[in-house]
Amino acid sequence: MKKTLAALAVLGAFAGSALAADVTLYGLVDYGFSYQHSDGDAAADANDNFTMKSGMNSGSRFGLKGTEDLGNGLQVGFVLENGFDADDGTFDSNGDDRIFGREASLHLTGAFGEIAFGRMGQLASSLGSYGLLGQVSPFSTGWGDLTGMKFVQAAGHTRYDNMVTYKTPTFAGFTAFAQYSFGNSDDNGETGSAKVSWDEGKASADRYYALGANYKVENLYLVGIVDSVNYGSKQTIQGTKLDDSITVTLGGNYDFGFMKTYAAFQYFDNAYSVGQKAIGEDSSIGKTVRFSDTEGAEGYSVALGVGVPAFGGTAKAHVGYLSAEDTAESDNTLDRWNISVGYDYNLSKRTSVYTAATYLQDKLEYKDAKNDRDPSAVEVMAGLIHRF
Repeated sequence: MKKTLAALAVLGAFAGSALAADVTLYGLVDYGFSYQHSDGDAAADANDNFTMKSGMNSGSRFGLKGTEDLGNGLQVGFVLENGFDADDGTFDSNGDDRIFGREASLHLTGAFGEIAFGRMGQLASSLGSYGLLGQVSPFSTGWGDLTGMKFVQAAGHTRYDNMVTYKTPTFAGFTAFAQYSFGNSDDNGETGSAKVSWDEGKASADRYYALGANYKVENLYLVGIVDSVNYGSKQTIQGTKLDDSITVTLGGNYDFGFMKTYAAFQYFDNAYSVGQKAIGEDSSIGKTVRFSDTEGAEGYSVALGVGVPAFGGTAKAHVGYLSAEDTAESDNTLDRWNISVGYDYNLSKRTSVYTAATYLQDKLEYKDAKNDRDPSAVEVMAGLIHRF
């Protein structure tokens, strides 16, 4: 819905552009309840938590977007979007102290394709205007803390600052993409320490680049992405300079009508961490799996899923497997299984409900066998989404 006047009320500074361009205020609010049981397979007792959470299915957000026709086949547009935690009203962790932490981009579209500048999601994600992986799993890239594909892949699925993205025109169903970031202002789970001193576009900065392509025709969707983080010279693990990461991600879906099937494969090397979430020895669910005193991780993951129309909604199932080893010490390994089922149902064009349950099992083995663990976790959630 076009809400130019509302957009002006929210941000008066946009008054001039709102009068000249087609501007929309949009967003969504996602509330839900989560039960988690996690066992670190160590001396600490298992943890049980029942909480109200925001954004377990889709991050709660608000934003402004707009376009203006420049003539001669050219169009300029922008996206300014931030996230918030609906349960307490604060900006979410993607925002930090940013006004628009989820995306802040300006793009130019023409016969040449589309070129965009600013902060935006990487190709190997489902984030924002250019994430390509939202259609390769029935749970997008992931719900909650454990459910879905990204929890069996290398760390990533994030946003980068100072990014340039190019998108080609679509030809016979194919579209190609390229991205490059001149430097990132925080670690986003990728670097050894946050907020280090760096200079944009220089060796001290973490620079990201990616190439990707997708193919859409009738009931088939395919995607392939190669991306890398060129770690800045000041980023280290235990004083060791990081080798540049490389990730290759392939995926797709096919809609048979009576069901939709999904598949994804990823190979990674020198990944700073894997799995997006980890079960600590204290049975807490933390940020990612890392092998201590290492240069990174190498391995692969496979994810398969299905969505089946049922009772007016969609029943979903996913199984994922991750195998990773320490690039510096191959005897340090992780094997992870992730099994999820879920269901979502549209109450209206703007409002939907969802539920999911996941079991996650890790097997951590180290050269020093006394540190071996088999942690596990269960997550059950249910929530309500309203879009505006």
